[in-house]
Amino acid sequence: MADTLSPPGPVAVQRWQKTGAHLGEVLDALSNLRRQGAGQGAGTRTAVMTLVVVGGTDAEADSCLSSVRALGSHHPCRALMVRPEPDSTPAIDAEACLWQARTSDGTDEHPVFFEELHLRVGGQAASHLASIVGPFALADMPLVLWFPGPPPDPADPLLQVATAVLVDTRFASSDVAEVAHVYRTLLELANRQPVVDLSWARLQPWRELLAGLFEPEPARELLRGVRSVAVKGKPGPRHLLGGWLLAQLDLRTREVTLQDARHVEISLHAAYGEEEGTFVVSRDDTARAVWARATLSCGVAHSQALPLPDDSLTTALSAAMGNLRADRVWERALAAAATLAS
Repeated sequence: MADTLSPPGPVAVQRWQKTGAHLGEVLDALSNLRRQGAGQGAGTRTAVMTLVVVGGTDAEADSCLSSVRALGSHHPCRALMVRPEPDSTPAIDAEACLWQARTSDGTDEHPVFFEELHLRVGGQAASHLASIVGPFALADMPLVLWFPGPPPDPADPLLQVATAVLVDTRFASSDVAEVAHVYRTLLELANRQPVVDLSWARLQPWRELLAGLFEPEPARELLRGVRSVAVKGKPGPRHLLGGWLLAQLDLRTREVTLQDARHVEISLHAAYGEEEGTFVVSRDDTARAVWARATLSCGVAHSQALPLPDDSLTTALSAAMGNLRADRVWERALAAAATLAS
């Protein structure tokens, strides 16, 4: 299925860069880019937030910014890519670009423009990113910190300027002890401010379909008698979904089995009274879709499917941008997942 969130790609309207720049010069450059593009309609800002991508590998940074650009017409923002390099030469290298988002119908009758800024921060300043990021925050707009790599230290001063924090537990380590540590770190962060997990958004089809299998009346009673759960997948998704089921169904840890696999699959066995049932949600290897199947001993069977988007990161980011609030269900799932990984 094509990603319906993504209209034609954005166009770079104006660019600027400088090695060894001062913050004042960068701020002036952003204003100049807007003035230079004013004739094309860029004078009016339509941004909904300041989004700061912190660290990460080159590949992670490219993937993050590609998704931000793809969503430019839906969620235009001032995007900052900050690369701290404390061991390099003390300097700030900056590159700014003004982008025009393209509408899905190609008319561009009401053009939307957004700014993208790359900052390489070298030397001691890399340890004081709050003072670097602060001047670029748009007034009266949310400031969202996105950590594509490991989660930040909860004591990091940069977190004090954030409205919310974006993370992605999809890429959790295969070392279960490290997984547990990461989850506990995220829980500590979530106690202070909203934390939005892109992996949690990405796993919504599995959660939605599994819940839907218990909606028909014959299956609803079986929720009281779930006896065993097996979750397959990579470390991050399988622990997170296992934790979700452990918490939501009030199971014991020995009733949840986690297994390594390329794609996520959830299977439950339940028995209540004289009725038994098997419930499975799995990814179709031959198509970008998730299938759910319920089979009951009374002979009733139920199945349904949901298509998956071509760009899961863009879809997850879109969901996150529209819901920058604390998620207590995710937090309970994370706490239970840490228990499973311990």
